[in-house]
Amino acid sequence: MVRIVKDPEERRRELMDAAERLFITEGYVQTSIGDIVNEVKVSQGTFYYYFDSKEDVLVAVLEKEIMSMESDFCQIANRNDLDEAVKLNSMLNRFISIAASGKRLMGYVHEGMNATLHKKLMKVRPFARIAPVMAEVISKGVDKGRFNVDHPLETSYLLLMLVSSALRMFYLQETLSSSKDAANDCRNFPGNMRTALEDLLSRALGASDYKFILQI
Repeated sequence: MVRIVKDPEERRRELMDAAERLFITEGYVQTSIGDIVNEVKVSQGTFYYYFDSKEDVLVAVLEKEIMSMESDFCQIANRNDLDEAVKLNSMLNRFISIAASGKRLMGYVHEGMNATLHKKLMKVRPFARIAPVMAEVISKGVDKGRFNVDHPLETSYLLLMLVSSALRMFYLQETLSSSKDAANDCRNFPGNMRTALEDLLSRALGASDYKFILQI
C-alpha cells in the first residue's frame, strides 16, 4: 500500500474537523482519541504529533471557530449598506451561532468540573479578538447619534459577557427541563429570557428606536 503523505497543516485540519464532528454528534466525553484517528484513518502517533491531548484539540477547534467569527465580524463591520444597530444585531447572532451549532460541546466547556480546560481556553481570549470590532461599530454609531455610549470597548465586552451568560442559562434550562414537571415549569423561560435580553441590549446602547432580534 502506498503511504499518503499530506501537508502538515492539511493533516492537522483533518484531525480538527473530525474531532469537531465527533464532539458535536457523539459528545466530548464519549469521543476518544482512537475515535478521532479512526475517522481520519491515521495512527495515534500522528495525532500526538499535532496535539498533546483531547483537550488541546478541543481548544484548537474553538480557536478555529473564533478566527472564523472574527473574520465574519469584520465583513459585517465593513458593509456600507447596514445601519450600525443592524450590524451589531448580526454580530451578536453570529456569536450565538457558534454555540447553537455545538450545544453539547459548549455545554461540556461550561461544566464547572473542567477547570483545566477553562485555563487552556483563557489563552484563546475569544472576546479580545471580536470585542474591538464591535467597539468600532459602536463608535461609528455614537458619531452618527445612533447610540449613546461613553465607552464602546468596555460596552462590547459587557454585551458579549451578557449574551454568553444568557446562553449558559439556556443550556442549564434545557438540562433541567428533561423531566415532564420541570418542562412545564420552564416552558416560558426561553421566550422571557430572550425578550429581556433584547430589551437590555437596546437600553445598554441607548438605541430605544431599534428592536434587537436574537436567534437563540
